[in-house]
Amino acid sequence: MTLSVGARLGPYEIRSLIGVGGMGQVYAARDTRLDRAVAVKVLQEDAADRPDRRRRFDSEARAISSLHHAHICTLFDVGEQDGIAFLVMEYLEGETLDDRLTRGPLSAKDVLAYAVQIADALDHAHRQGFVHRDLKPSNVMLTASGAKLLDFGLVRRAVVEPVASTTSTLSFDQRTLTAEGTLLGTFQYMSPEQLEGMEADERTDIFALGALMFEMATGRKAFEGSNQASLIASILTYQPPAVSSARRDGDLPPGLDHVIERCLAKSPVDRWQTARDVKLELEWIADGRSQAMRLPPRSRRPTREAIAWAVAGLAIVAATITATRQSVRESPVAAVTRFIVEPPSGTLIDAAENTTRVALSPDGRQLAFVATTNGRRQLWIRSLESLAAQPLTGTDGAVSPFWSPDSRFVGFYASGTGEIKKIDVSGGLARTICAARMEGVPTWGRDGTILFTQFLDGIYRVPGEGGTPTRVTMVDKARRELNHYWPSFLPDGRRFVYMVTALDTNGLRATPSVYVASLDSPDVTLLAQTHSKMVYAPPGRLLFVEQGVLLAQRFDTATLKLSGEPVKIAEGLGYYRTIGNAAFSISESGVLAYQGAADDSQLVWYDRRGNMTETGWPRQNYGTVRISPDAQKVAVDILDPRIGASDIWIYDLSQGAPVRFTLDLDDESEPVWSPDGRRIMFRMNRGGPASLQLGSAAPNLYAKSLGVATEEELLVANPGPLNPEDWSLDNQWIAYVNNARQTDLWMRPLAGDPTPQSLVATRFNEWGSRFSPNSTRMAFVSDESDRSEVYVTTVRGLGEKTRVSVSGGTSPRWRRDGAELFYVSTDNRSIMAVPIQWSPDFKAGVPARLFMMSEDVAGRINLRGAVYDVMPNGDRFLVRVPVGEPESSRIIVVQNWTAGLN
Repeated sequence: MTLSVGARLGPYEIRSLIGVGGMGQVYAARDTRLDRAVAVKVLQEDAADRPDRRRRFDSEARAISSLHHAHICTLFDVGEQDGIAFLVMEYLEGETLDDRLTRGPLSAKDVLAYAVQIADALDHAHRQGFVHRDLKPSNVMLTASGAKLLDFGLVRRAVVEPVASTTSTLSFDQRTLTAEGTLLGTFQYMSPEQLEGMEADERTDIFALGALMFEMATGRKAFEGSNQASLIASILTYQPPAVSSARRDGDLPPGLDHVIERCLAKSPVDRWQTARDVKLELEWIADGRSQAMRLPPRSRRPTREAIAWAVAGLAIVAATITATRQSVRESPVAAVTRFIVEPPSGTLIDAAENTTRVALSPDGRQLAFVATTNGRRQLWIRSLESLAAQPLTGTDGAVSPFWSPDSRFVGFYASGTGEIKKIDVSGGLARTICAARMEGVPTWGRDGTILFTQFLDGIYRVPGEGGTPTRVTMVDKARRELNHYWPSFLPDGRRFVYMVTALDTNGLRATPSVYVASLDSPDVTLLAQTHSKMVYAPPGRLLFVEQGVLLAQRFDTATLKLSGEPVKIAEGLGYYRTIGNAAFSISESGVLAYQGAADDSQLVWYDRRGNMTETGWPRQNYGTVRISPDAQKVAVDILDPRIGASDIWIYDLSQGAPVRFTLDLDDESEPVWSPDGRRIMFRMNRGGPASLQLGSAAPNLYAKSLGVATEEELLVANPGPLNPEDWSLDNQWIAYVNNARQTDLWMRPLAGDPTPQSLVATRFNEWGSRFSPNSTRMAFVSDESDRSEVYVTTVRGLGEKTRVSVSGGTSPRWRRDGAELFYVSTDNRSIMAVPIQWSPDFKAGVPARLFMMSEDVAGRINLRGAVYDVMPNGDRFLVRVPVGEPESSRIIVVQNWTAGLN
């Protein structure tokens, strides 16, 4: 029996099904008394009559009720209604360790932190007389507060159950829930004594903990086999290698090999005897006290033989120094070398128009970049001396990374809270520097001063230790200036280069100007006019971009003059012309890093079974894809990487020929059809009278008719960037995203008073809105649960929103008759379909997967982009599929780039 959305068990209102296991189902629910999210585990109807199942269920309830620990899932309530037995537990937001391991091994810091927490939780349970007996990655949830143990279907240690017993779970992922008769996942973490039918005690959990730590550290299972027999043989006879030999990046601390090896001892008497022992040992390692201490040799009088060896050694050293000096005199100039840094498996480094996602440390040894994993955007650090990148905990929502001058801290803008923060790359908590409405990327000077752009205001300074920002430059409204972007310090640490965007007398965007200013003087000096930021790089060069090519030009810091012809350094960079953003970073040591241009893609049709057919369009940089209401045309924006701007094209499905809809150097993107298919709403940053009035040329919303030579009609203007989302079928509303402060949903009436109205505006981000076919409800995406989820709310009034996705989702689309709502899973691999009931009340059913896209395609799709659309009858899906090399998600590193200047 599956409970429907809206059903109640006592005061608990069912929201969605989030997992099915051998013993029952797990639902997301709401406690109507306390208005909090909970997880409700229901015993299956066919299991309720089985005494062993019911005893197991009751045992779990008794077990969890006596366990109160920060790293054990908390039991809130237990009950029975209409013959349905259920548990009510805390609802955990995060991902299972099983899901995390699909992206490879964990950092040494995370391995130790999670292992300590799990060992502490096991120690607590063992002291209460309980043994877990089914510890495995799918039974560990990784949350913002650390690891949480799930699935306490526990027994007293005196009771022994056969190996083939079913396991229950509270994992929030259907793929990892244990079904009856499915034993392989559990077998791989069972101890030898369990497999031999012996009693399971605390040391059984310690064996499983060792297997868990091995997998966290290496990214692969400690024991494997092609079938159950070979797997059991492996557990009984095979000794896994030391984790330090299986992982050669040198990241693992000394001592971890010993801890894991002893946990995995075949005999229980040879293992650690308590989980507390394991915890204390891991804490000792985490504190760095496991570094081997070598005692100096005892002092003794040098012998004649020792003196002879010392003299010989000095002769060798002298000869070596002479040879080295000679080789230095004769060695040629070092050559330019290039290599590619791939993003971590399962992550995406997407392009950004008003910020950058890549930053090289001043010493040229570390790379910071922003990557998205399953809808979670955070900072990663990659040492150029290492083969692996590591995420920085506490940097969710980060953009605009920048480094301290000593390469110790990386700063970033926390878009969710509107704060500039910094974090020590060796570990620790992120600390707030100041609150700001920041644009672009800050720069951190040698004296500790940070410069950053305040939106539509100018450049401000703040100490690196934090404080109140003070003004350095002010946008000159009389000269129609819009913003001061991309401050970059010169070598003296007082003067800096920055770019000014402005409007001409007609309200259109003028060519940006680059100036030099100083912290000590109000005077400024004009350097150049160009559609690119300029960054100083030793020896005496300014770097900038023209038509996707990175150039270096001589610059005299004394006279503040450019001279000579620019020299090409690299090409194929990510570039956004409007505000001069170019995705490159430079170090003081002669290292360059840059992000590739947007990827080529192809438009592909998928049917509901996942069969593919290409449209025949050429491979280009396609953006937002929208099918017309009559299903006869497709509108799509296409980026020209040379000019860093997009135009909208119309594709007639019957004639098979694309026609350009917009044609100029301004950026037009994100098309949305009107209900009659005669007009298209889109995003454009041209400016005009509205920009003069607002003092901003941020992208606003326009509409233009098809086949008619008319001017664009301004629909919505705002000082902050706007993104068009949808046009209601009753022609009463347009929906859009306002990015002025947060990412919020707004609507503008098309009849009567045109004043925009807020639809969903919270301290979280909301986007991806789509009107229902009857125009009464809105589907949208929110990250309020620290993960992208799809919700539905009413268009008018303050109706309660309903979550319709399971384990994350994005990009909702309605079927024309309203009977289904489609969305994309957060791993980008699956198109999901949710049955929708409208009468007597709105209800969303359980999502089902229609088909899966390939891992290569899924790993390169931007979660927030409109990467697909669906035919009105829901039978075909048009998907933007990346092809070729994933340039935009690669970072190209160039060492000794200055050698190429000659």
